[in-house]
Amino acid sequence: MNPYANYGLIVTGAEFVGRQDEMRSVRSRTFSSLAPVSIVGAPRIGKSSLAQQALDSFAMGESPAGLVFVPVWITVSGADSEQSLFRELADLIQEWLDDRGKPTDRLHVAYAALNAAVTWDDMCRCLKAYLRQVRRSGYQVVAVLDEFDAARNVFTRAAPFEFLRTLAHEEKFRVGLIITSRRSLGEIVVKSTAEMSTFPGIFGQSVTLGCFTAPELAALIGRSPYPDGELRDALAAWLTMETGGHPFLSSALLSVLHERWEFYGLSADGALDQDCRDAVATCGQLVVDYYKSMLELLREENRLGKLLEVLFGPQETAGPLDAERMAREGIIKPTNDGWAAFSESFGQYLLLLEDTRTSDDWQLWHRTETGLRAALTSALESAYGESWRVTLADSQSRLVRECQKRQERDRAFGEVTDEDSLLDYTHPRELLQVMMLHWQQVEPFFGHDKQDWHQRLELIAKVRNPMAHNRNAGTSPALMEHFRAACRDILDWLPASAAGQPA
Repeated sequence: MNPYANYGLIVTGAEFVGRQDEMRSVRSRTFSSLAPVSIVGAPRIGKSSLAQQALDSFAMGESPAGLVFVPVWITVSGADSEQSLFRELADLIQEWLDDRGKPTDRLHVAYAALNAAVTWDDMCRCLKAYLRQVRRSGYQVVAVLDEFDAARNVFTRAAPFEFLRTLAHEEKFRVGLIITSRRSLGEIVVKSTAEMSTFPGIFGQSVTLGCFTAPELAALIGRSPYPDGELRDALAAWLTMETGGHPFLSSALLSVLHERWEFYGLSADGALDQDCRDAVATCGQLVVDYYKSMLELLREENRLGKLLEVLFGPQETAGPLDAERMAREGIIKPTNDGWAAFSESFGQYLLLLEDTRTSDDWQLWHRTETGLRAALTSALESAYGESWRVTLADSQSRLVRECQKRQERDRAFGEVTDEDSLLDYTHPRELLQVMMLHWQQVEPFFGHDKQDWHQRLELIAKVRNPMAHNRNAGTSPALMEHFRAACRDILDWLPASAAGQPA
């Protein structure tokens, strides 16, 4: 028997393990007080299973107000228009009531009026009237909107989001909402329309799913028909290393193992390691495809660079809040000296990318950037005295404002020290702009021709951005050779100026 054969599907009942804190949160907020809940997490982390388990467990009997729960499930990715999603809500409610012989004449009239409505405004008015009649008839709707990321494409303006807000917020026809998504609701709204919406504001802290804890992973392994304690301990240690306790990946590997054992029997003592290696090989493409989907999501959210910074450094844009969010999402995990990928496998996959922050090119640029910033700071201080920041603000106010914003962000994270210079928050092209505008004053500290500096910094600025974001576009082997040569030239030119002495 293979109890893991349905990995990747929604699991409920006896197959659902762990997530007790998350279940309590959903029960308290949605089923006790009808507050909307957003369940957020990486792909295949168990969001839909949690929502279905909550619906099956708690949408039974009556609400605290004495209304009979009506459970509804809508997959948003299946909606083809703004109206279709809301009409499906009414269709499923009516179907649930019809199946139980519950509809009243007034409900039939309200439902018929909704079906006859054509325009958006008429549909909204009739749906509110229908839902109001549902509550008057003694029912409380709780609706799961699964795969809500698709709302970015289904909703092309703010109006549908605002209507959802109305349905979840107003007492007379309130619908209890449970929303599952990979992205935060705020990000979904921004991606869907240029208009602002207050819809995310009615949700409290999202229920964010990460990898299984050790007890939850043990419970997953506990579903195995093989009761040997040593075997289960060995599986737990292996899955912790290989998957970090990721529900989908752990279930996939366990399924491969149990499928093998079902046909060939449990391997003899000492053969478990080979069975585990074989399972990893079998699931290799599935695991790579999953990692790609995770990175694509992070890239779309402009967070892939932050992940690489947190794991491999140097940290230019990523701060503690970014790391903490990725930890809650089960993408990274804390270690004694910082952060690590959620599993050894994922960490190794990231290192196989053609460029990470551990690359020689990145380290070369980091030394160049640090030295250049220090030298330019010394040159400006020498030319303008202690008022050099004021002079810079007068001459390049926009650049200074951007640097100050970055500095303030780090100050909020507690990362700014007294030794930090304003130029520590500049990018290569900004350093070039400062140097060129003030060249007459700073030339004694840099020596060499102005055009020499301009050519090298322009080249570095061109290469640095795609390199920093783990992109090959915009670079080539020949260009990277020129980049390295430019960095080495600058490092050779900097020692005297970095010491604060004219060259």
